[in-house]
Amino acid sequence: MKIKLLLTISIISAFVFSLSPAYFLEVRVNGTEELVYQQKARLGDYFDIKWIHSVTLQPVIETYCLEALGRIPIVKMTFNEFGPNLPAHPEFNQYWIIEDGKYNVLGYEIVFDRVPVTIGSVISDHILVYNGKIIHLKDVYKPGGYVHIGLNRKTLLQFFIEEVKICQTSIRRIIIK
Repeated sequence: MKIKLLLTISIISAFVFSLSPAYFLEVRVNGTEELVYQQKARLGDYFDIKWIHSVTLQPVIETYCLEALGRIPIVKMTFNEFGPNLPAHPEFNQYWIIEDGKYNVLGYEIVFDRVPVTIGSVISDHILVYNGKIIHLKDVYKPGGYVHIGLNRKTLLQFFIEEVKICQTSIRRIIIK
């Protein structure tokens, strides 16, 4: 009798837990909104987009904050060599801190609802770094593809269902190659 009661309580607890909402960092394909990557997240956390500049061939790191749903400000950009489409001097309320031969641009006033990224197809190799995990975006979607990184709130049950869909899509992409 005790085993049945414990089993029933465990099943009910697991079901209730799966309906608990949580935040997730997501990578979605622009236009189709296909979900290609997701990871549990917390408000107030930071994530980086790292890439290699196609002209200078040097690393660039952009740091963002998960402030709220639809609110992801760029906090800092770090690079060690000037190049096209990189800042040349502080603008507006920006300020620069130069440490160890690297330029750290701070004071941005740019807030994204979702961070747009065109995945580098030759040199750039855009990498998402969050909570100790390193995700090469070209591994979750095609090089040259356009994705956006955002924050979503959903239940753990929704998360698991979407994980199955992501795995199925990944398998189809591997088979097609």
